Amino acid sequence: MLYINGRPVNPLMSFLMSALVLAGMVLLGVLLLPVIGGILLFVLLLGLAVVLYGVYWRWRHGDPLKKMQQDAMQAMQSRAWASESCAESAADAVRQTDEAMRGNEVRTGVRRTTTIEDVEVVEEIRRREVK
Repeated sequence: MLYINGRPVNPLMSFLMSALVLAGMVLLGVLLLPVIGGILLFVLLLGLAVVLYGVYWRWRHGDPLKKMQQDAMQAMQSRAWASESCAESAADAVRQTDEAMRGNEVRTGVRRTTTIEDVEVVEEIRRREVK
């Protein structure tokens, strides 16, 4: 028997207890392998589901980057068209207002886009009461 810090210590018992603790940890790890494997399988299936949904969404709705490019091109074309036909749009707005008052359809407002000194685009919506 050894004495460490004034206490009796049996080296054989210390070694056996350490071996027992390590064996218990290994046994616990082996018993938990199916649980860990099940969790990993669930995570992989969840990732596969997300990928398949992404493929379906892209097939159903198209390429989002291409759609953003097309929307940007349409916005640029509409801005160019609006700046070229500012005077025409004001006349069209007045004509549409007159037609709306005469027609059966009810309109809640007229939108007019005005470019001021080629710097700022101002959109004005003139509202009128619907009776």
